[in-house]
Amino acid sequence: MATRAPSDDDTSEPSLIEAARGGDARAFEELLRRHEARVFRVLRLLGVSTSDREDVAQNVFLRIFRGLDGFRAGHSFSSWVYKIAANAALDWRGRSDQQRREEAPWDEAVEQAPPPPSSGGLDLARRLEAALETLSDRERAVFVLVEMEGLERDDVARALGISGITVRRHLGLAKERLRGSLSEKNQGAG
Repeated sequence: MATRAPSDDDTSEPSLIEAARGGDARAFEELLRRHEARVFRVLRLLGVSTSDREDVAQNVFLRIFRGLDGFRAGHSFSSWVYKIAANAALDWRGRSDQQRREEAPWDEAVEQAPPPPSSGGLDLARRLEAALETLSDRERAVFVLVEMEGLERDDVARALGISGITVRRHLGLAKERLRGSLSEKNQGAG
């Protein structure tokens, strides 16, 4: 029976982290490859525009690279990546709306255009993303990380630098507002 050489997919995350800390560029690239889709999804769900998403993601990856030595072994690397991505998205959203409009008027117009008639799943996803816009930045971050990305509430609290009670409060408010927003959209569509 032939044995195969271990691939990057077989390498444990702690091993990759240690190798990347030691300057192994391939190990760092593999860490990014494993988390890239997650970073882009969080940035999209937290409202980073299409035109800025690549730049904000690059900022996230740079923050990961610069902070790798400070990452504490035994903690969840995924949660740490979520923290960096969420904070980068919140930083981006904190910029003035006018500045964002000046940078990408076409992309934002396309993103805000009414969707063409489509299947129910795609329409529901678009309605949910539009409803997410009704939330405060913090409510949106908590909802996305807990309900859509499946992080534990304690991990979200640490990632966002807030208490567990604040996570529960923001999550409750977000759910209430989303229910209201989605039910209004359903009534308007009916």
